[in-house]
Amino acid sequence: MKTTFAIAVYAVCLSLAVFAAEKQGATGSKASFEQFVNESIKAQTANDGKWMQAHLSEGYVEGTSFGTWIPKAQLLKDAGDPANNKFTKNDMSDLQTEIVGTIGLARYKETYDATIEGQHRARTIICSLTAQRQGATWKALSNHCSKIE
Repeated sequence: MKTTFAIAVYAVCLSLAVFAAEKQGATGSKASFEQFVNESIKAQTANDGKWMQAHLSEGYVEGTSFGTWIPKAQLLKDAGDPANNKFTKNDMSDLQTEIVGTIGLARYKETYDATIEGQHRARTIICSLTAQRQGATWKALSNHCSKIE
């Protein structure tokens, strides 16, 4: 009887601990993903190739509002040439995020003024970013932006 009672108490405690951990993990994941999205904008603005290397998946591709696809290798190459790629303004707003399993989805508006590939570009765009939680970090899988008319 004592053994059965001890096992029942242990099972209840274990269930409560798992439930609390899942609830805390879900909250932490959303907060960490929102932080990741903000860091990705900062890395883009600063041409931070080291951050990009660590946080973009190997198959990462970015769809630009100018109708081009830019793979990770090109982004890293461009980050190494700050004279050719420089942001003077890059503001993000209207961030909305959702977590589905290990996938983070973000939608946001971005207004920037920059020199990209040697050409001055300034516009407001809407973007969607998809990333995957891999261990303790997020890895961006894809980003796509469209110009707001």
